[in-house]
Amino acid sequence: DSLATWWAPAVEDFCASNDLLLELVVEDQAVGLKRMRAGDVAACVCAAEVPVSGARCEPLGAMRYLALASPQFMRRYFPDGFALGALPQVPAIVFGADDRLQHRYLEALGVTGGFVHHLCPSSEGFVQLALAGLGWGLVPALQAQEQLARGELVELLPGQHVDVPLYWHHWRQGGELLDSLTGHLLRATRSKLIALD
Repeated sequence: DSLATWWAPAVEDFCASNDLLLELVVEDQAVGLKRMRAGDVAACVCAAEVPVSGARCEPLGAMRYLALASPQFMRRYFPDGFALGALPQVPAIVFGADDRLQHRYLEALGVTGGFVHHLCPSSEGFVQLALAGLGWGLVPALQAQEQLARGELVELLPGQHVDVPLYWHHWRQGGELLDSLTGHLLRATRSKLIALD
């Protein structure tokens, strides 16, 4: 979701001015630290606050997720208006096996147990499934602004959201370029993410 929203604008100038090429490895934000532990990456964005040994952790901010569906989905599954009790029986969209956002959302509403869902490990594909009326799902507010403004997506429960804190983990001995990128990211994300308390 970071790649589909704030990442490219945040690093664009830095990469251009430093002739830096990135090799991006995609994981769910909840499990990204496993790549750091394995030594596969120099840094990562994830939801975990505690750094691995030998690394530092810097808070970037939070991404706000909204539970969204298309108007046709809402008409099909909630013809008489939204009914919370029916939510586990209507199709949801989940990014992957490690994605727990929809679970957190339902638990915050007091809904426990399983729910029917599609698996779609693509941020852009996730939104396309929602637009097509195949399910409801938690989409970054940054990613859905235009669709919300045009009425192509609507909130299931306006005002009910999930904020996911994001942290930048990087090796302490990662070198001057990684330190510079870290400083740049901390400044660039201030205007794109919600400040953490």
